[in-house]
Amino acid sequence: MTLFQTILFIVFLFSLQPSASVEICRVSCGNQLVRFPFRLSSQPDRCGYPRFNLSCKDQAQTVLSLPFSGEFNVVHIDYLFQNIWLNDPDHCTPKCLLHGLNLSSTPFDSLYPRSFTFFNCSAAASTQLHQAKHISCLSGTNFSVVALPADRLDSSASLSTSCLEIATVLVPFSWTGWSNLGNGIMLTWNEPNCLRCETGAGNCMFKSETGLDVGCSGGFTNGLSRHAKYGILFGAGIPVLFIVGLVIYLRNKVEEDYNNRHPNQPELLSTTPRLDASVKGLDGQTIEEYPVTLLSESRRLPRPNDNTCPICLSEYQAKEMIRTIPDCEHYFHAVCIDEWLKLNAAFPLCRNTPQTLAPIVSSSS
Repeated sequence: MTLFQTILFIVFLFSLQPSASVEICRVSCGNQLVRFPFRLSSQPDRCGYPRFNLSCKDQAQTVLSLPFSGEFNVVHIDYLFQNIWLNDPDHCTPKCLLHGLNLSSTPFDSLYPRSFTFFNCSAAASTQLHQAKHISCLSGTNFSVVALPADRLDSSASLSTSCLEIATVLVPFSWTGWSNLGNGIMLTWNEPNCLRCETGAGNCMFKSETGLDVGCSGGFTNGLSRHAKYGILFGAGIPVLFIVGLVIYLRNKVEEDYNNRHPNQPELLSTTPRLDASVKGLDGQTIEEYPVTLLSESRRLPRPNDNTCPICLSEYQAKEMIRTIPDCEHYFHAVCIDEWLKLNAAFPLCRNTPQTLAPIVSSSS
């Protein structure tokens, strides 16, 4: 390779590195990384998108302030799927929801919202409400506050005589259920849309010093202008083609060697879960490949203590279909986990992405 070709190749490699402004806009608050579209109040305005302002308390806790709803601690930010998990600073998220969670003036929306009705019941009456969720942070010695999905009130007619209705609110679920202390709520945002940039391991940022147009710096999809790319390809020429050919040849040799050593193993590509390009989750065929079990009248479960679906927060009933995830040994209502996986490729409880597919097994417990 000539000196001119070498210089062009080095320029191309440097063009893929994040710019200095990107590094300035990447800071940490405790264990939470803060980057575009979010920014801390101490950072320049162009480090974040409008209304994505955070603050850092005592250099340890990241805080998001929602107009009309107060401050929430940030548990985690998923920049790829554009989700943010929040928790009440007092660890009583249901109390915040009853006071009103107003997202109208924010860039966020509820993810998987479901209506719940809250009741104030006597301690004795609350023990008879099997499907209701006990809210310990709102309950007292002689009374208990419970919440029940609004669409299940018909099956709990006794509530009207033994409990006092407080309110019905929309609950934005977290992946483990909002009623357990410390789990909080889950919100999402659509604008700015950095999915393509994040998927390519790039740095989402403003295209220019003015305006709200978003671009991508670095990553697999970033590069120079079209004319610069043509110049690099022309300058590199045959050496680049030789390198590409060598990489393809070596990859084929590695795959061939693997198949020869593991003749009974399926091909690597065949075990990769299939993503639906139109959504963020798995396709229907992949979801159907996870085992389904029909509960008998005895409602015998793999783990008797796990008798509540973590997604809908309802107890498993006889003749209901449950789907099991063999990789993590968690199970859910088939209807609930199917809808979840259509929108999110990660499992609700462990947040792992599936690496292998399990065959369908249908049986009665």
